[in-house]
Amino acid sequence: MGRSRYAELLTHYPVPILAVILVVVCSCTLLSVLVAKPPDFSDPLQGFIPRYTDIHSSYRAWHSLVENTAISSGSRDLLTFYPLEEKATAGTWNTTTSTVNELYQRLRRSSSVDASNESDSEITSYGTTTPDFYAPFTGRVLSPKEQFFCDSKPRGGYAQLAFSISEDIYKMNFDTFTQLCQLQADVESSEYYKPVCQFDCMCRSFSLVNYVAYLSNRSSCFDVTQPDLTSTLQLLQYCYTFYETIPFDCWYGGGMFHSRRCNVSDRCANEAIFELYHYIISTDKPITLTFIHMAQGKPTYSLYTKLRNVISKSRNKNVHLMALNFGLKEHEFELSLTSDICWISLALVVVVLIIWIYTESVFITFMTCTSMAFTVILSYTLYQFVFHIEYFPFLNLLATIVVIGIGADDLFIYWKTWISIKHSRNASILERIVTYTFEHASTAMFVTSASTATAFFACTYTDIVSMRCFCIYAGTCVLVHYVIVITWLPACVVIYEKYALRGCHVFGKESKVGKLFRSIHSQLTRLSRFLLNRQSIISTISYAWLPLFLVISVGGAIALFGWPRLSPPSSDTFQMLSFRHPFEVFDREVRKHVNFLSSYASLPITFVFGVSKAFNGGYFDIKSHGSLVLQPLPDLSLPETQLWFSNFCWELRQQDFFDDSIIQSHGCFVEELRTWIMVRSCASDLCCQDLVFPYNQSVFSYCLDKYTAATMTHGHTVASPGVRYKNNKPAAVIISFQSNVKADYNYDMMENFHKNVSTFLQKVTANTEMNKELYKPFFTASGGLLFYDVQSTLLRSLPLSLAVVLLASSIIVFVTTLNILLTVAALLTISCSLLTTLGILSLLGWELNILESVIMSLAVGLSMDFPLHVAVAYRISPLTQDRKQRVMTSLRHVGGCLTAAMLTTLVAGICMLPAQVVAYVKLGTFLTLVIISSWLYSMFFMPSLLIHIGPVGSFLQLRFKCCGRKGRRSTKDAADKATYSDEISSELTPSLPMTTSRSPLAPVIEESAEELELSKLEQITPASALLEPRNMARSEMSYSRLSPIVETYESDEP
Repeated sequence: MGRSRYAELLTHYPVPILAVILVVVCSCTLLSVLVAKPPDFSDPLQGFIPRYTDIHSSYRAWHSLVENTAISSGSRDLLTFYPLEEKATAGTWNTTTSTVNELYQRLRRSSSVDASNESDSEITSYGTTTPDFYAPFTGRVLSPKEQFFCDSKPRGGYAQLAFSISEDIYKMNFDTFTQLCQLQADVESSEYYKPVCQFDCMCRSFSLVNYVAYLSNRSSCFDVTQPDLTSTLQLLQYCYTFYETIPFDCWYGGGMFHSRRCNVSDRCANEAIFELYHYIISTDKPITLTFIHMAQGKPTYSLYTKLRNVISKSRNKNVHLMALNFGLKEHEFELSLTSDICWISLALVVVVLIIWIYTESVFITFMTCTSMAFTVILSYTLYQFVFHIEYFPFLNLLATIVVIGIGADDLFIYWKTWISIKHSRNASILERIVTYTFEHASTAMFVTSASTATAFFACTYTDIVSMRCFCIYAGTCVLVHYVIVITWLPACVVIYEKYALRGCHVFGKESKVGKLFRSIHSQLTRLSRFLLNRQSIISTISYAWLPLFLVISVGGAIALFGWPRLSPPSSDTFQMLSFRHPFEVFDREVRKHVNFLSSYASLPITFVFGVSKAFNGGYFDIKSHGSLVLQPLPDLSLPETQLWFSNFCWELRQQDFFDDSIIQSHGCFVEELRTWIMVRSCASDLCCQDLVFPYNQSVFSYCLDKYTAATMTHGHTVASPGVRYKNNKPAAVIISFQSNVKADYNYDMMENFHKNVSTFLQKVTANTEMNKELYKPFFTASGGLLFYDVQSTLLRSLPLSLAVVLLASSIIVFVTTLNILLTVAALLTISCSLLTTLGILSLLGWELNILESVIMSLAVGLSMDFPLHVAVAYRISPLTQDRKQRVMTSLRHVGGCLTAAMLTTLVAGICMLPAQVVAYVKLGTFLTLVIISSWLYSMFFMPSLLIHIGPVGSFLQLRFKCCGRKGRRSTKDAADKATYSDEISSELTPSLPMTTSRSPLAPVIEESAEELELSKLEQITPASALLEPRNMARSEMSYSRLSPIVETYESDEP
């Protein structure tokens, strides 16, 4: 169906078209509500780990192996530690269960916090605590410290309060100490604390003031005197040297305090001293933690809301409650997603008011908002039932803001085109008006929608599921809205025009609303005229604008790639709430300064043989972790295989990343088997010390089965190294050692560690006869490399996404302008604007995290619209003018439009800044910066550039005939067109933007024969009538992607 036939259909059957669309949308709504699962944002960090990467595949294969290993030999479907026929001689197995969740928590602790940082499982629920609390009932005598605090030590499952002190902790005065004691007492006496506290709420919290009271032999911090405080602080300062240098186990070793290895001073041989350093105070900042006897979780939310008021009141005092850790961050985020809808609603209200002012029609405004809702519904249905993606991350909610923006923009383009053609041609021929409007507006909207959708779909290259889901959903929203805007919106406009729905027209000249909006129009007109009259500044000092903006862009490049540079994320704690939220302050400012929270264990290295690391889980199904896939394992009984594994373990011990400072056993099954055989007497068994390594095949198999049955019966978990059996045969081998590299967030350090281990594995398996049989063994470091995998994925995917978007932008700019010089100028402007925006974001402290990567990948798509419009305006300007005149004509075309677009987007971005969810705040910040940067470079840099290098006449201008068109335009037609353009230019004043009834975003249509029908219409509507100020104002076209509300036209009143 051609455009003319479709326009005819829109003209004669608008109501059936709306009915069909409404039925489709209602059906999709019912399908989404009744069949699809509602989005679940209870765990907002789901999907933030890359999938199908080498590290992720190795990690999941290792976990599949663990999950399919039986702690006992009861199931033949699972792997076992020994052959099933050896069960009778295996002895008693350790039946202590080790579930997958417990293993996952253990792996997380081993890669993050040291052994002293207990998990939340130590406090499982209210009233259920660790066995230490039940000592009086088990007959154990409580120590004095346990009697004082009701527990042996602070625990990670307790709620934590962080206080900031205005002075050095070691020099704290008595007044500050008293304030801290009183503030803590206020918290514990709160009515919200008693329902959720442990025991009878009379136990003392683990805090600095209570430890001082304990060390001073006082019953309460209110009983501490000035001498008590002074002596305790001096003791802490004296003992700090021992805390830094003495091994961890000395502090909880009882009598080991006085051993030669520990060598702790008698004054410091106290667990309370260590706990103060490790749990309570920061050694480099005046921060102290308080552990209150209250388990973290949702029941503490009432107390949290009370403490937020305490935080605001305690600012600018000697003691300030600065942060909290109540385990409520995800819950607070879920609530904030709901409460922050008000800011999205505010942005929507602003847009609705703009549409209302612009169109002067309640009906059109309502239908536009309806089209936005339809876009979200249809996109969600396609996302769920066509793309079959069940996972809906919270990032997808950001697409709502995108829909609001493009919904208003496309309406402005279509409505302005409609009004322009309606008043420049015979208004009585409705079908022809619809045809011309659809031809011009659909092309303009398609070009800008294509550029925005390209920016989204280019981001789908990433391996991070949440990012890919957002890009797919947002890109789908853009394309779906384009379909709706060329079906629903034209039908609505035809109904409005055809049936004269003036009852929705509330802008009567005498009404108060009409007078108010006319006053707004008048003020915006003055602003636009003021800005447009500044065009002389651009032309007069164009030589100054070029170096100025080039220097700014170079500075942005230095900030982006040099200092401070856009670096990978430095913390694995994902920021979900606003910068000043107490939960985020705790993660950002407290966690890295308290040893209890910032100490990391060494990474374990686990090599797995006989298991395929190919990930077979669903890409978008984040709950699917794949299944265990076994692969051929070499015959372990072969002498050459025994020698290879023995040599592998020896080579591993020689590597720089191997921790040789500790004695590591139970890491290599061949070495353990040899040790077990060498200590056995030959009088009782074949497996004895007389055997020579490598062993005979039958002997090795027999002894290996005996060894596993005898030794793997106690003290082992499903993650322990060794041989795994299936169907009475060895199926997998696990070799595990401890490295000397601690889990860290430093990208370079972890990259070097991963590279060294990978190089070692490739080297040791290369050029061996067993290499094919081993079939690519893999290694993992538990969860220690997962954050590095996120960093690596972001660094790899974002540059590629930006490159793809830039390439697509180049094609769009060239196809739109058909001029090489204009394409180069537009790309240079886009690049400089992009460098400036990203450089400023780097200066603001942005890191290359997941959210930031999603937002910044849109920079190219949003930065290209303004330069594109300037280039097109230059392209359609009269060819007889010189460069400077064409630039001035172009600015008169689009200057007011771009300014209005900048103001509109700026207001929308500012509306998002007060939100609590950091995604909304950062999106608002980004929109504000990118729109200002793009406007400045498009209004000052690019015009100055075109004054000097812009094409003159038809230089490097390409022309293509439309398909199906016969012949060329006659010389007379071309002359008439040139004369028509010149007449328009001559009638314009500097205060009034140049207007035309042709779309500036459709140069191909401009050159086509369809445009020649203007002469036929002029027989009905003379060209001279088009040049009257009244009609010229009404025929002004919208050039901006975010079409303007600021218009420089004369008043409609006579």
